[in-house]
Amino acid sequence: MTPDPADARVTVVQTEPEFGAVDANRQTTVDAVREHADSDLVVLPELATSGYVFESHGEVDAAAEPADGPTAEAWAAVASETDTWVVGGFPEADGDDRYNSSLVVSPEGVEGVYRKVHRWNEEKRWFEAGDDVPVFDTPFGRLGVQICNDVWFPELTTKQAQSGVDLVAVPTNWVPEPADRPAGWTMGVHHAVANANANRVFFACADRAGTERGVTFEGQSVVVDPDGVPLAGPLPDSGSHSATADCDLARARDKALTPRDDVLADRRPDVYGDQ
Repeated sequence: MTPDPADARVTVVQTEPEFGAVDANRQTTVDAVREHADSDLVVLPELATSGYVFESHGEVDAAAEPADGPTAEAWAAVASETDTWVVGGFPEADGDDRYNSSLVVSPEGVEGVYRKVHRWNEEKRWFEAGDDVPVFDTPFGRLGVQICNDVWFPELTTKQAQSGVDLVAVPTNWVPEPADRPAGWTMGVHHAVANANANRVFFACADRAGTERGVTFEGQSVVVDPDGVPLAGPLPDSGSHSATADCDLARARDKALTPRDDVLADRRPDVYGDQ
């Protein structure tokens, strides 16, 4: 049975991980969840424990851990302590395979893992692609997860909306593309706004900041409502910050734009379905 939606306090945390400093980065995320113990959900960045700019399989292996490893244990402990749900990114080791993954953790423990479906650029060298889109029942509604480049593929959000998702948590590492784009302007925010509005769901995007191995990340973490309006953020494009919004998730159950327009029922896959 789909849980009834409720008001949820949602926090996106923008950190500056140090590449390869897994223990220190993990502690930063634990401290952030503890700092926002009044939130129902805390979203952390993509690969928050490891950093992003890998240069070898050995570096990936050194940072990767199983879905029941130390990060899962640490986030489960702080989620239980604070009565908070946590979604955050880590490099997952599953046998010989590595995934760019996000843990979904409740006060009861690890609820599951989302593996990034749409890998970006160099990620295709280091990580396998995920092929599952789980939906998580929470006390405040139905939760979906995307990671960074997934937001560029609107079909994924539509699939989640059709599955009853009220809120999409997005651990992300947005980078400038093209590189000469004006500072303080990221397509990630625009895609989150468009996908939220097109499917009438909430988006909570937690980006990282800082420069790592010559790559500068864009920050601008944001919480967006089903009208495509930012409720909190975008945060600055540099530095560690957080933003919190109180979200009435019942709004995501109403897909009507007007009395005659419905964002899901009006879709025409017979016209524009996959070719």
